[in-house]
Amino acid sequence: MGYCPHCGSKVYPDEIFCVNCGENLPNNIADRLFTKKWHFKHFLIPLTLLVIMVGLSIVIYTASRLQINSAKAHYFNAEEALLLSDYELANEQVKKAIESYPAFSEARLLHQFTNFSVETLDSLSDIDTEQDQLQLILQAKNELTHYSGESAIQFQEQLMNKQTEIQLSMVKSKLEANPPIDDLPALLWEADSIQDPEAYDLVRSIRDQLITHSADQAYAYLDQNQFTLAQSMVENGLYYLPNDEKLTSLLSSIEKEKIAFEMAQEERLEQAFSQYEAEQEVNENDALDEVSIEFEIDSRGHLVVFGEITSVATIPIHAVLIHYTIFDADHSELESNEIFIYPETLYPGEIGQFDHIHFDDQIIEEADDVQITSITWLLN
Repeated sequence: MGYCPHCGSKVYPDEIFCVNCGENLPNNIADRLFTKKWHFKHFLIPLTLLVIMVGLSIVIYTASRLQINSAKAHYFNAEEALLLSDYELANEQVKKAIESYPAFSEARLLHQFTNFSVETLDSLSDIDTEQDQLQLILQAKNELTHYSGESAIQFQEQLMNKQTEIQLSMVKSKLEANPPIDDLPALLWEADSIQDPEAYDLVRSIRDQLITHSADQAYAYLDQNQFTLAQSMVENGLYYLPNDEKLTSLLSSIEKEKIAFEMAQEERLEQAFSQYEAEQEVNENDALDEVSIEFEIDSRGHLVVFGEITSVATIPIHAVLIHYTIFDADHSELESNEIFIYPETLYPGEIGQFDHIHFDDQIIEEADDVQITSITWLLN
């Protein structure tokens, strides 16, 4: 058996024509053995299939690249929006990136963050009470630990700024309600925990009120010679305001006045030497000079009485107590007060200072003049 050299079909030795294509067969039987002529039509179908496959591959590849490029463009827009803190836009863009290219793993991770950010901000705007807003912020900051990168850091800073804003608002509201003095220590700690320049002003205002209250109570006890209660009041103020110069100086003055009072009860001191009589007269009666006192309304609307005094004594003097009176425009007395100067001990030629803050609205509005009515001090 051989093959038709024209179409390649099988033929028998006694056949003259190919039964398949009708062509004459070679007379030489050897020409019929494995002799096949090449015809283009033999390869037309495979070639066509190959062209179709290549074309489809190109179309699929092109479409895939277009999807990837579109997804990358949306992803880039989302990152740009995050830098501007536009979380709504970022969330929309990253959704489009995932729709364009579902296998975009980075976009899916970013979508988790943008979705979390949008939901957090929406929840904050829907909550009415500041306490609940603070609770939500603390929860959100805890969940932010699962995210990293510049956007997460930026969002955390935004939450911290919102937290500071809410905390300041809460402290201000409590202060505007004129809380009792017993509530001020808690407010002081609350304000002191806020890391913001505006909070520092609130802390200073609360400190001034606590110092003034402690000093006023101590002076009231001193007027009744209740030195132990006066000391306790000042020590209570120092518990909340440690190392405060005015309270520390006041405590020292109270201790010295207590000692002086107890000694005065026991005995009267007589001058041992006549040559010191004149000097003691000065030290006891004219130990101070260049006394000045004035008042002003500070930036917080409080009335501040302040002044200076110079020692002309020949020995150190202690517990210098200034008695002063505030008058209105008709020279009617509005308020009388007394205050120790600081430093507590004045050496010859040394200048002492004193100041006191008044919070009473009537005194602040009507004060027209302030005068020193008397000064007392102790000698060694």
